[in-house]
Amino acid sequence: MKIHRSSLGGATDDNENLQKILKKGLLYFKDPVDKSWNLYQFVLTQQELIYTSEISECRNGNSEDDDFGLSSCTLNSNMQQKQKDTSANDELHFGENWFHGKLEGGRQEADQLLETYKHLGDGTFLVRESATFVGDYSLSFWRRNRPNHCRIKLKHENGSIKYYLVENFVFDSLYSLIVYYRKNMLRSSEFSIILKEPVPQPKKHESQDWFHPNTTKEQAEQGLLKLDIGSFLVRPSVQSVNAFVISFTINRKIKHCRIMQEGRLYAIDTMQFESLVSLIHYYMRNPLYRNVKLVHPVSQELLRQSLIENAQLHGEHSNNDSSGASNYMGSNLEEYVTCKALYSYKADKPDELSFPKHAIITNVQRNNSMWWKGDYGGMIQQHLPANYVKVIDSATEDYNSVTEEGNDGRTDSIEIYGAVASLFESNEPGIIIKLQIQTPTMQNPFIIGFDNQETAYEWIKSIQDAALIASQLATERRKKERTARVAKEMSDLIIYFRSVPFRDHSWIFQEMSSFPETKAEKQFIQQNMPLFLSYHRNQISRVYPKGQRLDSSNFNPVPFWNIGSQMIALNYQTGDKAMQLNQAKFRNNGQCGYILKPAFMMSENFNPNNPLSDGLIETKVSVRIIAARHLFRGGKSNNPQIVVEIVGASFDSGIKYRSKVNENGFNPIWNESFEFTVHNPQFALLRFEVQDEDMFAETHFIAQACYPLTCVRQGYRSVILRNKFSEELELSSLLVNIEISNREST
Repeated sequence: MKIHRSSLGGATDDNENLQKILKKGLLYFKDPVDKSWNLYQFVLTQQELIYTSEISECRNGNSEDDDFGLSSCTLNSNMQQKQKDTSANDELHFGENWFHGKLEGGRQEADQLLETYKHLGDGTFLVRESATFVGDYSLSFWRRNRPNHCRIKLKHENGSIKYYLVENFVFDSLYSLIVYYRKNMLRSSEFSIILKEPVPQPKKHESQDWFHPNTTKEQAEQGLLKLDIGSFLVRPSVQSVNAFVISFTINRKIKHCRIMQEGRLYAIDTMQFESLVSLIHYYMRNPLYRNVKLVHPVSQELLRQSLIENAQLHGEHSNNDSSGASNYMGSNLEEYVTCKALYSYKADKPDELSFPKHAIITNVQRNNSMWWKGDYGGMIQQHLPANYVKVIDSATEDYNSVTEEGNDGRTDSIEIYGAVASLFESNEPGIIIKLQIQTPTMQNPFIIGFDNQETAYEWIKSIQDAALIASQLATERRKKERTARVAKEMSDLIIYFRSVPFRDHSWIFQEMSSFPETKAEKQFIQQNMPLFLSYHRNQISRVYPKGQRLDSSNFNPVPFWNIGSQMIALNYQTGDKAMQLNQAKFRNNGQCGYILKPAFMMSENFNPNNPLSDGLIETKVSVRIIAARHLFRGGKSNNPQIVVEIVGASFDSGIKYRSKVNENGFNPIWNESFEFTVHNPQFALLRFEVQDEDMFAETHFIAQACYPLTCVRQGYRSVILRNKFSEELELSSLLVNIEISNREST
């Protein structure tokens, strides 16, 4: 059963796919992590049942401290609830520091605030909602050692609301009224005064247990790591003066969510709150990240105890470690992760782990690239294939990861071919009936929950119809495969290489050998590099993906190109970094599909890992990232940053530059310069990647552009940006200035 990573909410490119959708709707599915029933969006097609936890349009979730851009994944229902909970906040005054909204203590609290800040002098003021006259406002100010209060009255003129303190001197908005009286005298029969300094907003969060004014990011991560899911604390941001950070636990991982203070308001993405306390209370009732709420506030004392325990555990680990290697959090805390099964697996050996699709495997040790160890179903530390699982909420990304919209939304699917569906009653709260689906390839049944019997009967009928259609389609497909023939005359026109098993001598130029990526990596790069450098000067080799790549992912082709392999077989249907590099590599020579090896590769003295090899021309590259335009992901505004890297020889490869995050995705300006040296420019690919950094410090792919360094032209250039499939993005481009200077290696 293949895992699909496409968003259900996105536009479909093929109208035929729309016609294949048989049924869709919101149904209940038990979350494999927290064991709770949550609403998922289900789409039934003629061949599969797709489901995702993203039931609304949303944007999920590294900078050095707080890691964050702007976005959250809050359900529409939460947004609607928040809109109901708050007053209209589109007025200009709503975000001003002098506006205190509805004070709980009313006039008495206003008096206390003015008394507290009386040292600011006469004219210190605040504006609040009137407790006596609903809908009106009150101006409270300090004058002659005592607080004073004036009612700001409202009246309607020509269908609009007017605000005034003095009769017949009205203003279009409360904001305009205050701005005027901060520059001009407010006069009455009893006094005259100019409004000066506003009373600062109360910092009620400072008295809360969960607020940690002096805790660092590292201390938060270390202290929260072993606490329950939903444990949290709030700390000031190191990166920004007007920002705070929520650090919270989720599946043995620590996430950090940035809160921006905008005037008197506290904002997470588009959600705004009048205080940090109300923000935290809101997310204690509603999910902040996926299905995780802020459940367990962590006090400073609890954090201190947790840090002491971790320090003691780390000390014991260090004392038992003969190598003396140390880790800030203790390596024994980082070795174990939790994984979710992408596919079912049946053990072939006694020390292997059997598990169904969607199984949650705990205490997983990633001590090998091919086989990991983990616990499931009573089996402890048994081997499992690494490519059959994914780490839940892993902060790391592998070589080929290109983050897409919807990757964090848990989108999976099951095949409908051969499915048997049945209904049975449920005794779980809120779920009155369950639908069980079993297919020949599933070890465990797939169960959906319903709170309505009629809906359940509709879905089981649709699934049974879909299973019948899938069976008919499979039969037709097999018939077409049997009847398809290739004319012999067509075959005779083609000149073939003769495929032979590899041998280390007596090479014939028209023969070729094929290697899976694992064998090629071992033989080409690790064990027999000199032999294969010579082999590739005389004969053709082909490297293809290993059989375990069930998800059609790709391997890094660059090391094999560097060793001289001529044919790298990739999964073209997968838009990942490997395919982007492949497209860039063959942009040379007019994109005809053939490029000539550099002359130095034909030398017997050539070593791809030696920057001093003969024939290399050291190149100094200076790049100035000036600006960009139209950097959007899924039609939404975002917070782009530019990452520039060189992919090529091992001694040249790496990220050369990472820009600051810019909160303008329409026409951001950086105007930042950097330079680097490339020792082997013939191997080098210059790659620009635009990423969107969200509020949880997670980066999302927006666009990329990749070119052979030898094809890059100097001067001011408008770099056309492309999507993950290397297709041009309309209007999106990057403005750069590039200067290149060469000198031959000695």
